[in-house]
Amino acid sequence: MRTEAFEFNGYGGRSLPALLWLPEDEPKAVLQIAHGMTEHIGRYEALARKLTERGYAAAGFDLRGHGKNAGDPDVASFGEGGWEASIEDMRRFFDLLAEQFPCPHYMLGFSLGSFLLREYLGRYPEGVAGAAILGTGWQPGAVLSVMQAIVKTQIKKASFDGTTELVQQLSFGGYNRSFQPNRTTADWLCADKEQLDAYLADPLCRKSISAGLFWQLLGSMKRTGGRNACFGWDKDTPVLLLSGQDDPVGDRGKGVRAVRQQMEKAGIRSVKLQLLPGCRHDLLHESSGDAAARILLDWMEQTRT
Repeated sequence: MRTEAFEFNGYGGRSLPALLWLPEDEPKAVLQIAHGMTEHIGRYEALARKLTERGYAAAGFDLRGHGKNAGDPDVASFGEGGWEASIEDMRRFFDLLAEQFPCPHYMLGFSLGSFLLREYLGRYPEGVAGAAILGTGWQPGAVLSVMQAIVKTQIKKASFDGTTELVQQLSFGGYNRSFQPNRTTADWLCADKEQLDAYLADPLCRKSISAGLFWQLLGSMKRTGGRNACFGWDKDTPVLLLSGQDDPVGDRGKGVRAVRQQMEKAGIRSVKLQLLPGCRHDLLHESSGDAAARILLDWMEQTRT
């Protein structure tokens, strides 16, 4: 596997750190990755190694306010207007990869990235060979509206890029309480203690999210959970919904099944759903992370044209 690190010119001239992983020969397809909340693209190296071993290329960039980007090193934040800008960043990165690799182009979004990808597919459906949506979920719009109203008060209190204890409790605290007694503040992420400790010790993983980013995420969850959320999608684009059976973001499978039902009602012709037993949210870093990678790779092999 060859690894190339470079600076990607995103929307509005924003420079974003990026990584490209290449197999020995010409890739038979490329997978564009949108990572999750507070983390960075470097955490996908193990997945990239498995992909390159099977002849695939993988690439992604640190989302705004994450990883090696500037900003508060403890607080992940897109900044005002950053959600829309991040979708445009994904489009520019797609075009960059498409120009370099004339082969099928898959996209993967995990957690935060899953909601970005779901919105992306409604705006830019063309050219996507398949969409792998990992660690996603669904909540009633009325609940999300109430949460947004509460979070808006915290933006006034701490600023858009700042955070408060209430923001942390509303965003991650509830998830963690469902795994009491807690060993760490992030037990909900994965059951593998070694991997979880590595995440918590990673200096490029930010400790919390801003009030503004949480407000933006809740807005995206409302939009992607709405009745017409899949309007504009290419109905022939294969979709893989992959989550942990114990993932609280997906309401332990219920929310992911609701997403599948939504997609099927919208006429999307190929939606595969798989829930991994014993896995929490960060399924690629669970002890069964190899199983998640195999499912992804097998799905890519089956859908590649």
